[in-house]
Amino acid sequence: MKNLFYSALLLLAGSGCHAQPSTDYSAPAYRATLQRFDQRRTALAARYRQAATPAARATCLAEARDLWLTALDSTVFPAWESTPWSFYGHSWEPRQGSIACGYFVTTALHDAGLRLPRTLLAKQAATVIIRNLTTEAHMHRYRGISQAAFVQQMRQLGPGLYVLGLDYHVGFLRVREGGAVQMVHSSYTGAGGVVREAADASAALESQARVVGKISDDTTLLRAWLLGTPLVARGCTVKS
Repeated sequence: MKNLFYSALLLLAGSGCHAQPSTDYSAPAYRATLQRFDQRRTALAARYRQAATPAARATCLAEARDLWLTALDSTVFPAWESTPWSFYGHSWEPRQGSIACGYFVTTALHDAGLRLPRTLLAKQAATVIIRNLTTEAHMHRYRGISQAAFVQQMRQLGPGLYVLGLDYHVGFLRVREGGAVQMVHSSYTGAGGVVREAADASAALESQARVVGKISDDTTLLRAWLLGTPLVARGCTVKS
């Protein structure tokens, strides 16, 4: 069954169809904006290191969370939108070449300033990716529930950024204040490409098993992003 699924993905990859760009994109402007975010991160990291109390450090981490999410929401996700999907896609540049679902997750996080083994993690099963970004305390598993029920469960977990693992797919879920739930992923369905779409309407969210990791609530990950600490891969298998 899995082989049939993969065969279908490869046929889609060769179809040449993908979403059309929805926003203007300039590689120099993108890199310049990311550099400005990195400068703000560096300044905030200096404040964190100088903080004299737990409360002051907690304030810095809260600011770090907001800055990190803003970088993803306002710059990284829009830049990568409409980049074509393909099963073996591994582009480093938005809207150039193609990108697979795992590579989109790790590359988006990399572009937002998280130091991680982008290629190694991109080739792992979704659960392994999530476990390398957060802990069991921030993970939730669902099996055999409807798409609508799952989206409602996400609303109850609250606003933030999640990495979502499905039977054969991985992406982000962005839960907003007010209850809107977006799926941000390199989709093999429809036109085939990176999209931000309502989760309850996403064909790619169909799955028997679903696991999410709320990475925006993980202070260890936030601290690693803030301080530029490299993540060490755990439990990964090497694939060609």
